Amino acid sequence: MINFRSITKGRKIGLGHFFMGVPALLLLLFVAFPISLIFFQSVLSEAGTLTIGFLEKVFEVKSNYMSLMNTLTISLLTVFFTILIGCPLAWLVTRTDMPFKGLFKTLFIIPYMIPPFIGAIAWGFLLSPRTGFVNKFLMALFNSSTPFFNIYTYEGVVFVMALYFYPYVFITVTGALERMDPTLEEAARSSGSGRFRVVRDITLPLVAPAIAAGVLLVFIAACSNFGIPALIGSEGRVYVLTTRIFYYIYSGGFEGLQMASSLSIFLVITSALALLANRWYLRKKQFTIIAGKSMRPNVVSLGKYRIPFLIGCSLFSFATMLAPLLCVVLISLLKAYGVDIAWKNLTLANYKYVLFEYELTRASMWNSIRLSLTAATFLTVIGSLIAYIIVRTKLTGRRILEFLSTLPYSIPGTVLAIGMILAFSGKFGINLYNTIWILLIAYTARYMAFAVKSVGASLEQVHMSLEEAARISGAGWGRTFRDIVVPLVKPGLIAAWFLAFMPMLRELTTSVLLFGPETRTIGVAVYEFQDAGYYESAAALATLVIIVIFAGNFLLKRITGGKFGF
Repeated sequence: MINFRSITKGRKIGLGHFFMGVPALLLLLFVAFPISLIFFQSVLSEAGTLTIGFLEKVFEVKSNYMSLMNTLTISLLTVFFTILIGCPLAWLVTRTDMPFKGLFKTLFIIPYMIPPFIGAIAWGFLLSPRTGFVNKFLMALFNSSTPFFNIYTYEGVVFVMALYFYPYVFITVTGALERMDPTLEEAARSSGSGRFRVVRDITLPLVAPAIAAGVLLVFIAACSNFGIPALIGSEGRVYVLTTRIFYYIYSGGFEGLQMASSLSIFLVITSALALLANRWYLRKKQFTIIAGKSMRPNVVSLGKYRIPFLIGCSLFSFATMLAPLLCVVLISLLKAYGVDIAWKNLTLANYKYVLFEYELTRASMWNSIRLSLTAATFLTVIGSLIAYIIVRTKLTGRRILEFLSTLPYSIPGTVLAIGMILAFSGKFGINLYNTIWILLIAYTARYMAFAVKSVGASLEQVHMSLEEAARISGAGWGRTFRDIVVPLVKPGLIAAWFLAFMPMLRELTTSVLLFGPETRTIGVAVYEFQDAGYYESAAALATLVIIVIFAGNFLLKRITGGKFGF
C-alpha cells in the first residue's frame, strides 16, 4: 500500500493532502451536505425552531399514509415476483442443457437496459383498457365490449415493476450459479435425489445470499421508482411516496417543501431498514459455495422438457420484452394514436417533429447530451482518484470517502433531488435551482459509485510492483499515475464513463424534480409528452433513447472486449 506521507515528505502541502482533499471536499459539499439537510428540514419550523410537527402532520393526511402503505406493499410484491421470474430463468441459462442459452441470457437482461418509465409507456400502449392493442384484439376476437385487461391498476404497477426489475435477481443469481462448487449437488444426486429435488433442497439454499443481494436492489429500486407509478399508478389513482413527493414539490411554498422532506425521510428509513435486514440475513449465511473458475458446475439434462422450456422462454421473451419494444416503435410510426395499423397510416413525421421541428425536444436532447457527457467525464476523473485512494493508500478517512461516494446510489433518487433543492436554492448563498448546474451536481453525485467501483475493481488487478518500479526509476507520483496506472486501468475508466453516461442520458426520477424551464432533459420530455397525451411523439423520442442505449452498450462491449456491458 502507498503511504502518501512518504511520497510527500518535506512538503508543506503534499500531493496526498491535495488528492485526498479535493474529492473529500466535493463529496462533503455535493453529497453529505444536501442529504443531511433533508433530516434538518423535516424537523425545522418556518420560524427556524426544531419541531416534529411536520413528521406527525405528514401522516395525518390519509393519502400520505396510503402512499406509504402502497410503496411498501408494491415493493414487497415486486420482490416476490422478481424472485419467481429471475431465479428459474437464471437456473435455466446456467445449469441446464436448454438450447440457445447464450441468446436467452442476453434477452433476459434487455429489461435492465430499458428505462422503466419507457416500459410503463409500452405496457400502457398494449394494455390500456380502451385503446390498448391487446385489448382491442381480444375484444374484436371475442366480440366483447368489455376490455380484458386494465394496466392502470394496483396490479398493473406491480406487473410492470416486476418485468423491469427482475434482471437484478437474474444477474446476481446467474453469477453465483456459474461459479458454484458442484460437489454438494453431486453428493445429493449420488444419494438418490432427483434433479428438481436437488435444485429445491441444495441449489436454491446455496445461492440464497445472491438472491438476497438481488432482492435488496429490487426493493430499493421499487421504492424509489417514479416513472412507473406516475405513468400507470396515477391513472388508476394508485399513489406512492415518490408521486406524493412530486406533488408536494410542485405545490410550492415552505409547507410543500417541508412535507416533501418529511416523506423523503421515510424513503431513507425504508431503504436503510432493507439494507440492515439484508446484512443481518447474509451474516447468517457465512459458508463457502463459490469455487475457482476451474470448477464447472454440472449441467442438468432437461430430457423431454428441453423443447417445452425452449418454447416457454421464447414466448416469455417475446411477450415481455420484444412485444413492448415493437409496440413503442409502431406507435412512433403512426400518424395518430388509435388509427388502424396500415401502410397508409405510417409516417416518419413524428421523428422529424421531435428531432428537427419542436424546439422543446431539441433543447431537451441537447441538455441531456451535454449533461451526460460532462457529468460522466467529471465523475470518472474524481471517481478514479477516490478509487485510487481507497485501494492504494493508507490515508486516514478513505473509508469515509468510499461511503460518501456510494451513498447517493443507495438512497432513492427522489431523496437526493430534495437534498439538492434544499442545499442549492439560495438559502446558503448558492442558488442553482432551475439551472443546468444543479442537474450536473445531482447526476455526478448519483452515479459516482459507478466510477469508484469500476475503477477500483481494475486497480485491484494491477500489481503494486509496477508502480514501485516507476518510483524507483525516479518518476513522481503524478507521472506514475499518468503513465502507469491510467493505461493499465483504461478498460475500467471506459466502463465507468459508459456505465454512468447511459443511465444519465435517460434519467427521470431525479430530473423531474430539478429541471427548469430551460433545462428539460430527454427523460422529462418523454414523460411530459406521454402525460399530455402526445403518444406518438413520446413513442418516437422513447425509441431514439432505446436506440442510443443499445448502441452505447454494444460500443462498450466492443471497446472493453466484452468485460463490461450486457
